[in-house]
Amino acid sequence: MAQEEKEDKLPLDATLLSDAVIELNISRRSVGRYPPEHPIVRTSIEKALTHLQNLFAIRASITLGIGQDMLVVDEYILDRKNPVFREFAQSLHAKGIAAITFSAGLTQAGLTRLHEFVTSRDMPIGKELAERAAKEISCIKLSPIDFTDFTFVEGARRKGMAGGDVWEDYIYGLLEGRLVEGDNNSRILALAPEAVADIVNTAMTEESSAESYDRVITAYITKKKVSRISRDALSKFVSFLDRLKPEIRQQFLSRSGSLLSENSESFEEVVREMTPEKFDRVAALFSEQASQIPAALKNLMEKLSSVRMTNTSNFDFFYNKTAVLHDIELGDDVIKLFGDDSFHAFVSEEYQQELDRMLSARGSYNIAFAPFIKECEEEVIDTVILDIMLDLLQTDFLTEEDYRAIGARVIDFLTVFIETGRFQQIYETYEVMTAQMTGEKFIHETAGILDYFRSDEFITNMVSAITLWGRKERDGAIRLAGALRNSVINPLFAALEEAKDPSVRKFLLSVLESMGTDVLPNAVSRLNDKQWFVVRNMLYLIRECNGVKEADKIRKLVRHDHAVIRMEAVKTLLHFRTPDAVSHVRAFLKNPDPDIRKGTIRLAGTYKVREVVPQLIEYLEKRDVFGAEAEDKIDIVRALGDIGDARAVASLEKIYNSLALFNKGNIEELRVEIFKSLDKYPVGAVRKLIEKGLSSKNEKIRAISDKYRMAL
Repeated sequence: MAQEEKEDKLPLDATLLSDAVIELNISRRSVGRYPPEHPIVRTSIEKALTHLQNLFAIRASITLGIGQDMLVVDEYILDRKNPVFREFAQSLHAKGIAAITFSAGLTQAGLTRLHEFVTSRDMPIGKELAERAAKEISCIKLSPIDFTDFTFVEGARRKGMAGGDVWEDYIYGLLEGRLVEGDNNSRILALAPEAVADIVNTAMTEESSAESYDRVITAYITKKKVSRISRDALSKFVSFLDRLKPEIRQQFLSRSGSLLSENSESFEEVVREMTPEKFDRVAALFSEQASQIPAALKNLMEKLSSVRMTNTSNFDFFYNKTAVLHDIELGDDVIKLFGDDSFHAFVSEEYQQELDRMLSARGSYNIAFAPFIKECEEEVIDTVILDIMLDLLQTDFLTEEDYRAIGARVIDFLTVFIETGRFQQIYETYEVMTAQMTGEKFIHETAGILDYFRSDEFITNMVSAITLWGRKERDGAIRLAGALRNSVINPLFAALEEAKDPSVRKFLLSVLESMGTDVLPNAVSRLNDKQWFVVRNMLYLIRECNGVKEADKIRKLVRHDHAVIRMEAVKTLLHFRTPDAVSHVRAFLKNPDPDIRKGTIRLAGTYKVREVVPQLIEYLEKRDVFGAEAEDKIDIVRALGDIGDARAVASLEKIYNSLALFNKGNIEELRVEIFKSLDKYPVGAVRKLIEKGLSSKNEKIRAISDKYRMAL
């Protein structure tokens, strides 16, 4: 429902923001290692400030929320798997900082001083640090973690708590029931689920009360004044459960079952929206305690599992009864395989028993020694050695012979790192050597190391490694490819053409997409490829890389022999808002092929094509005595809702008041869908329909109408 607009906040460009944070972390590390006048410090500060100024062109100030190991901008959490983001967040959190705001007018001296505050061991933390920064640095504001933000009941603070981690104190207070009422809910969602689980694993014992379990479950799942379970909350709760010890997890699962059963409708809505991978995680977790979970929840999970097994809506597109998943055509037999439990048709009982024995053979190790095991891993040691060598290359006391010898060892390490897909370390090495070129010593030797990054051997091995390992270290691979873009674009396109695995092709597309308009010439040159999925991928790249100047070449593909290509071409023209895009949508809506019409209806909604609203209304009002077409009309109702044109409301009222002699279930589903879409129309236009919904015999319609009524 159209509501009063909140204060406008221009969206931040994700790439600009990521680059800015990366450069901020690099400059922080540089200030911590070298004196202020060092060329590396000067270069890294200049780069970081340049990226921030690009953001200031979009918004006058940018605030980063600081979690224990995460960064938040507006309501969005930056990629938590990114090690650079984690490191930057942890460095500020350790100083007691909850948020940092950068404003236009920031200078290099101010940014350098900030890093000195963060990296110095002698600086105060929390409120004192923020107050000192306010006096010495302009255009940067530090917001300290408020240690009074949650309150313990009298006498509840643990011994030594005042100097400990405030979030650890919060979790202990939650477990022990020592937080003042009102501090239990929603705060836990700001913490990394893994960190919460680690503390719970330590704090919970066999003697822990049932109330301790319930307080944690409630903190994740139940939020005051909100009846619906949050998708983010459930996802974090599942991640929390994954990290728990088996015996503790069993207790949490058995006790959370009752609470989820009480909110079964809300739980079902969230689970239905999950990706197949996340759903499988939830189903697997609850299957561990199937005997202790309430029957209502067990039946719901079985129902959802059944729906997911038979639902083919996850396929990209259907044409001539053939599914297209990414860019692979699947026949009827394969689609049926997705819908049937065919595991035992291919795996014998003896082989299954062998698999069970393998999975049950778990090793054990001394928990007290666990941190040292990680630190002694070969990968960690190699990283430390490489960092030491890079630090040595930036010192002033080396001879040319020493520099060349260490440089050769660096290249040896990079060869190993490529083979194991450690792209982030390779990228950071490239950045250090590039910065080294701004100095006055060892210019030729440094250039020799940089030549290695551009050599055919390195590029060939790097592209092969990205194909093999890139999805496991996505951010590092994309950053490295972006740094070497002119050298790797052609090899990446060649790898894309050769890749047989659709998931690999999808990742390579994301790498190429990150390079922007530089990839357009290669993409355009492949639009005449004989393989339909190659053309589809090139259209995707042209669309996502703002190749609007190539509209004439895309326009020719609207009449391509393959339906998927025709749909992608129209989608791209709509994305570029070309003058003829709407005419193609109108023509496709009249296409006799039902799959083409269905796909076009969805495009009309996605791109809010108001010009075809009358045509959609005409199809919606088509006489349907038996209710047989109600399922097809659901797509039209959704598309009209996405467009939000008030002209459609009268037709929605007609559908709601219509009677069907048969297939009443389909008509009811269509009516529910109508009410789900009303929040996207002007309030005044749908008021009458909402009032009718309040007296509906359908429970879902009444609930939706009541929610809208409260918002009027």
